[in-house]
Amino acid sequence: MLAQSVSALAPSAAVVAVPSIVMVQAGAATLPVLLAGTALVVLVGWCLTHVARRMAAVGGVYSYTAKGLGPAGALLGGWGLVVGYAAVAMSALVGSVAYLTSFTGLRPAGWVLALLAVAIGALATLTTVRGIQLSARVALAIEVVSIAVVVVVLGVLLVAHLSGPGGTGTGAAVVDGPVSPGGVATGVVLAVAAFMGFESAATLGVEARRPLVAVPRAVLWTPVAAGVLFLAAGAAQVVLLRAAPVEVLTSDVPVAQLADAEGLGALSRLLDAGIAASFFACVTGSTNALSRVLFSMSREGVLPAPLGRTHRRFDTPAVALAVVLPVLVGVPAVALASGARPRDVLAASLTVSALGYVVAYALAAAAVPLFLRRIGELTRPVLVGAATATALSTGVLVLAVAGASWSGGGLTVLVFVLAWLPGPLLWAVLRVRAPGRLARVGVYDQATASSLLPGQGVRR
Repeated sequence: MLAQSVSALAPSAAVVAVPSIVMVQAGAATLPVLLAGTALVVLVGWCLTHVARRMAAVGGVYSYTAKGLGPAGALLGGWGLVVGYAAVAMSALVGSVAYLTSFTGLRPAGWVLALLAVAIGALATLTTVRGIQLSARVALAIEVVSIAVVVVVLGVLLVAHLSGPGGTGTGAAVVDGPVSPGGVATGVVLAVAAFMGFESAATLGVEARRPLVAVPRAVLWTPVAAGVLFLAAGAAQVVLLRAAPVEVLTSDVPVAQLADAEGLGALSRLLDAGIAASFFACVTGSTNALSRVLFSMSREGVLPAPLGRTHRRFDTPAVALAVVLPVLVGVPAVALASGARPRDVLAASLTVSALGYVVAYALAAAAVPLFLRRIGELTRPVLVGAATATALSTGVLVLAVAGASWSGGGLTVLVFVLAWLPGPLLWAVLRVRAPGRLARVGVYDQATASSLLPGQGVRR
């Protein structure tokens, strides 16, 4: 469970890539924005644990939402998750390409970057079809090493900066830049994006030995631990990038360029390799979660039946993987081949992903008290926490959409709306033509005695 949440979240890649993107949007409000995004995600995670302690669901947050809001809420939130998992897998694929390129020290043409993306996508296909245990365990090991390298690199850079002459560079114009409502709104969304996938362990509930214990722990403590690292790394980068040239801040790999400028040599290359691997882990973790949400929807009759078939040998949702992986690899490969900068592709897909996740988080938080009330276990703290999480998530979503429009990101919002639209359309079509199938939403995932054993004090 922990390995899946960590691999989908890819904390070492997130703490290196996201803060500099937030700075461009939030300016002098960067640190409060990072703190706000962290607090919101932890609150949502705490709410989800109250459902995760009571049921194991291959559909994860999609199934949790169905238990509280019914088919409509489940399909709207579930398709938000589909958009979120798909877009973050694309952004991670591009991030892996950017850091592998930095590792080699070359500046290849766009078509070479596209071929590199296809090669990484092929490796991700093999890993995800082979099974979750292999990909998640490898990802967890990679993350431990990568986080250690990131901490060492940022520590060395801070010591060198504080012991040097100090001063500010042209990067200060961005780091200490003006604060606007649109910029803050977009910055909050991007801060939330740093934690995307923390809840993906819920999709593996039926594959775990003690799901009602392991899933809540992973869903709550993954964002808490990642949040501490994220805030510390964000504060360090605010100090370092304020003193750096603005070209470094807006580059594809700002921390790696800082390390190169400081002459860290082999440590800098190790950072590139670790972050590239971390991004790759995010590709596999997000793809695993995406395929299982589609698998769950298929088993409930919402999506075509072939998406619910599994691999004969590995029991993985092979058909769903075969459908989504060409899209996840093809879209960023075409963008890179057409000459788009990796940072631009990464930031745009990250924003689309965050909008999808926030839709899912807002609906899931709203579903929690309704589900608990229905089974007679609602408490006042859960009601207050869920209401707060729902209100804040909704507010962030509205401000982010408006903020993206104000700051010239209207195309990103349009892409998100078009990608999310199939969810509401699917609900409307099923409501008219197949109400029976719509009523089956949430039925596939039910708590059973096998979910409780052997860790809940119940004996066979």
